[in-house]
Amino acid sequence: MKRLRHFRKQYLMGILLRDLSGSTNTITATGELSNLADVVIHHALNWSIEAASARHGEPAGSPRIALIGLGKLGGQELNYSSDVDLVAVYADGQGDTAGVLTPTGLTANRVSNHEFYCTVVNLLTKLLSAHTDDGVGYRVDLRLRPEGRKGEVAWPLGSYRRYYESWGRTWERMVLTRARHVAGDRELGGAFITMVEPFLWRHTVDYSELEDIRAMKKKIDSIVTRDDIKRGYGGIREAEFFVQTFQILYGADRHSLRTPHLKGAIEAIAEMALVPKEELDALWDGYVFYRRVEHYLQMADDLQTYILPSAPDDREVLARKMGFKGDEEFTSALKVMRMRIKNMYNSLLGTEEDKHAEALTLLEGPLNSVELESYLAFRGLSDIEAGVKSMWRLRERASAPMGPDERVLVRKSVPGLLERALGSEHPDRALGALESFLGTYGMKGAYLRSMLEQEPMAEGLSKLFALSPVLTRLLLASPDCMNWLVEDMPIKKSAKRVMEEVERLLASGKPLDDQLGKYKGVEWLRLGMFFLSGIVPIADLQRYLSHLAEALLWAALMEAGGVQERFSVIAMGKFGGREITFGSDLDLIFVSESAEGIKIAEKIIHTITSYTGRGMLYEVDTRLRPDGSKGDLVKTMEGYRKYYLEHARIWEAQALTRARPVVGDRTLGREFLQMAKQVVAERGHELTSQDIASMRKKIISELAHEDKGMDVKLGPGGLEDVEFHVQWLQLQGARKSGGSVVQNTPAAIRRLVNRGDLPRAASRILLDAYDYFRKLQSFLWLNGESLVTPGMGIAKVIAKFMGHLDEDAFLLALKAHRGAVLG
Repeated sequence: MKRLRHFRKQYLMGILLRDLSGSTNTITATGELSNLADVVIHHALNWSIEAASARHGEPAGSPRIALIGLGKLGGQELNYSSDVDLVAVYADGQGDTAGVLTPTGLTANRVSNHEFYCTVVNLLTKLLSAHTDDGVGYRVDLRLRPEGRKGEVAWPLGSYRRYYESWGRTWERMVLTRARHVAGDRELGGAFITMVEPFLWRHTVDYSELEDIRAMKKKIDSIVTRDDIKRGYGGIREAEFFVQTFQILYGADRHSLRTPHLKGAIEAIAEMALVPKEELDALWDGYVFYRRVEHYLQMADDLQTYILPSAPDDREVLARKMGFKGDEEFTSALKVMRMRIKNMYNSLLGTEEDKHAEALTLLEGPLNSVELESYLAFRGLSDIEAGVKSMWRLRERASAPMGPDERVLVRKSVPGLLERALGSEHPDRALGALESFLGTYGMKGAYLRSMLEQEPMAEGLSKLFALSPVLTRLLLASPDCMNWLVEDMPIKKSAKRVMEEVERLLASGKPLDDQLGKYKGVEWLRLGMFFLSGIVPIADLQRYLSHLAEALLWAALMEAGGVQERFSVIAMGKFGGREITFGSDLDLIFVSESAEGIKIAEKIIHTITSYTGRGMLYEVDTRLRPDGSKGDLVKTMEGYRKYYLEHARIWEAQALTRARPVVGDRTLGREFLQMAKQVVAERGHELTSQDIASMRKKIISELAHEDKGMDVKLGPGGLEDVEFHVQWLQLQGARKSGGSVVQNTPAAIRRLVNRGDLPRAASRILLDAYDYFRKLQSFLWLNGESLVTPGMGIAKVIAKFMGHLDEDAFLLALKAHRGAVLG
């Protein structure tokens, strides 16, 4: 054994010299150290088997025992002074050894096979761990075996199987992710690895195991110091737990995760596309950084230590060994590494308390600009300079003089908002908007308390900041809107409730233009938050926004003199179908039997389109009236009937499929609808598929901007193709239905299926495409965009919002929907 220790020492010195000279890297060194351990353990095991056989004779058949490496040995990542974690498995627990012959010819010292293999392991442990003049071979740690210190040091294969099937715990699954045969019978070692697979790689995911992992980490945290780079804050153990959690959750289906090597497991996680590659790269870089620190700590005295030195001189030496100018630079880099890994650990396994504590450190902890720059870059910010400025302003506000109750509230609420911003789809926007929001609104108790107590409010604001600069600007420009949002923010509002709220505004006696503008702004913010949070689907959003527009149009009518007999406002286009979204204009036509009708219509348009301090309510488009922009703004009922039946072009009859009375004289509104039915029934058949194709070709050529990008609304296979096709199908069956049509596109599609005019498979294509296009169109508008262009700055954000992994998948899906619509 002396020769074996001497061999280890010589080989270890060669690795050390190459490491110190820079001719090898840390990971190569850990692999070489592990290979060295494998060789030493292999020879030590053979010697132990020979010694046990000399004492007790061989077991029945030849001795079959295998040693399984776990931990860093299993992962081939040993340090200079690592323990070697081993479990021992043997082939057969039945029978006894042959014993040995005494000088008298008697057989003595027979023991059970089990005792024999336990003796082998005990001899091996003593041989490797004993302190001699030549030092220690390796400190052997057998505590990861079943039942730990109380368990037998060697088990037969069948006993391991029964134990793991009946009693195996989560921490043992994590340990076994790094299992590797290191010495002894290779076939038996392979059988052990195969045997634990059903226990280790379960096909049913039990998320309660995450709680077990958190409990393990909490137990570790309770006994270690912050200077422990292995088990402490953002250290090696948290990096390993992050990776091993993915392995035990997804390893059953992804065989690439079934590796004892951390680097291989990280690469397998990257293939899943669940974690950004940049974060996984940072995790690996941090892990390698820690392992280098470990090496330098353990090189000095061959001591197993993970604690950073406290003496300034010792830290200075360590910093220079690590390639830094001094301790200050090293400590700064270490701090950022720890924050990165802690953030990744928290993203998977952290509690809300953990995440809050990290964000509080970012707000109040001792950080300099360089550290902030590095950390913000890791969190995904692109404009680091702007991000650092925002962080310094946030830190200043959080540390400004305030009362004790105020400070408690700030420390409870602001860190959560900060973490949401940094973890959002667009952290640059979100961080800047959060800082501006707190600058505009201040650290006001009512707002902060509301966000602390109302999860939808905090989540909605965070989504707003990250996903809509348009609505963020609206919020920052209208501080009084926040008062209304804090007071009442229901997810759903009926059309009746919206109308009642607008009625109260009219009765308040305050300037109507300001009140209506404020109300619309509040409703857009409320609906925007819920839409961007995924709470309100696109169909509901369109319906709610249409209800809002109807109520505001009614208020404009009241301002113009109230409901007049024989005066009605007809909604057309998307407003007629209750399908408007953010930024939609209102297509309107006016019917009146009175000479006063034109004045009322002009007053309504003035109220709706006048610019105030809050902008205008809506743009109004009246070009769908007879003769378009050249025609009279208002016509009588008979004038409309005569025009549509005798003079209207066929596309104008098509437009009537979406006509819907919204405010004014209800009787007159119903008469207009009856007239529209008559026109559709008598003239609908005139619209041919060639007409549709011709109109669409002209629109694409003159209005779509396909040369600059994909136009979701007007481009080929886009939203307008869906709408035109549905309208054409309704017109084809208009005679049979007596001119009865459905204004809302999805409802019309379902009705066409029920009538047998549209195959169900085709309806599914149209409905899916319609919802996709409308959701995308709304999101683009909220981001100040109208076209989808490859490589656009927010491509990744759009892709994620639309439910895709990346920009390529999003563009493929968009093209697929357009292709399916074109058929």
